[in-house]
Amino acid sequence: MAITEKDIQDRFFETYNRDKSRYVKKWLVSWDYQVKRRKRKVNYGTEQPADFEKYNGAEDLVKWMNWFPKNYTNYLPLNLVSPLVEASREMDKKIITALNLQFDFTNYENRIGLNNAHDYIFPELYPVPERNKIRNILDFGAGFGRQANLWARNSTNIYLALDAIPKSYCLQHLYFSNIGRPFYDYINSPEGFSINSEKSGIYHLPTWRYDLLPDNFFDMVMAVQVLRELNSKLLRKMINQFHRILKPGAILYIRDHGDKWKPAGKMNIDNFLISHGFVLEFKPHIILDADLHGIPRIWRKTDERVVNSQKPDFKAKLRSLAEDADAFSGGILRKVIGQKRSNG
Repeated sequence: MAITEKDIQDRFFETYNRDKSRYVKKWLVSWDYQVKRRKRKVNYGTEQPADFEKYNGAEDLVKWMNWFPKNYTNYLPLNLVSPLVEASREMDKKIITALNLQFDFTNYENRIGLNNAHDYIFPELYPVPERNKIRNILDFGAGFGRQANLWARNSTNIYLALDAIPKSYCLQHLYFSNIGRPFYDYINSPEGFSINSEKSGIYHLPTWRYDLLPDNFFDMVMAVQVLRELNSKLLRKMINQFHRILKPGAILYIRDHGDKWKPAGKMNIDNFLISHGFVLEFKPHIILDADLHGIPRIWRKTDERVVNSQKPDFKAKLRSLAEDADAFSGGILRKVIGQKRSNG
C-alpha cells in the first residue's frame, strides 16, 4: 500500500529517526558530490532539482526528469532501441498523468527514453547460460526510479531500489506507486519488511538497511552514474555487499564516466572490484559521449564452478608434461612407450 503523497517525506524521516541509533552512519547516507556542490554554492537550473535533503511534492519528479537537458548519442541498432524508448515513454506518460503533472515529452526519445533503453539493452546484449539470466535486480542510487520503468515490467521478477537521499527516496516511492506492480516499501512497515522470492514486484529499501538484502539472491546490481559521486568508505562497504548479495556468476552493471570524472571518492574502483571477487566481462571500446553517454561495463561475480571447469585437472597436467618431455626428446619417448605397450 502506498503512502499518500503528502506523507511520504514524514514517513521517511520517521523511519530514519527510528533507525538512526542502530543502523544509520553519516558516511552511509551521504551523497558527497552534492555535498561538495552545496559547499561551493553551485546550483542547477531553476527547472532542475536543488536541495536533495528535502522533498517538495510530485512537482519534484518533473524537475528530476529535466535533469536530462540535452539529446544523447546512440550507436545501437534502432530496431533494439526504438521499441524500448516507446515502452518507456508510455509508462512515463501514464505516471505523469496519474500525478496530474505536466512534462514536455518533445525530446524524451533522445534523453530519458534513450538512457532507459541503453541501461536495459547492455546488461542483456549477448547470450548467457540460463543460470545467469536476469530476474532479480537491485538498483543502487536509483535517482527518481526510472530503471523500474523497463526492468519492472516482467510480472515474475523482483526489482529493488536502494537509496538513502530524502528527495530521491520520496520520488522513487511516488514513481513506483504508479507503475502498476505490487509494491513493498520498508518505510511502510519497517518491522515486517522482508524480501520474499515468492512475491514478485517492486521493493524499496533505505541504504542503511542493506542487512535485509539476502545472500546470493540478485542476478544484477545496477549502479548508473552513481559510484563516482560517493565517498570511498561507502563504496568499499557497498561493493562488499554487492558481492554478498549477488548470485555466483551474477553481474554488477555500471555506467558512468569512469576515471575521467570522479567528483567525490578518489579510490580506484576497478582495482577494488578485481581484488574483491569480480571480473570485468564487457567494456565497449567507444569514444566517451561522442558514441555514448557514459561507459557501460559488466563486472561478473566470480563463479568457482566456472573457474574450476576451465582449470586443467591432474591427468591433463600429466599429459601436458609427457608431451613436453616427448617434444624435448624428439619423439623418442612416445616411440619407447608405444613399443612397450605392443610388447606387453
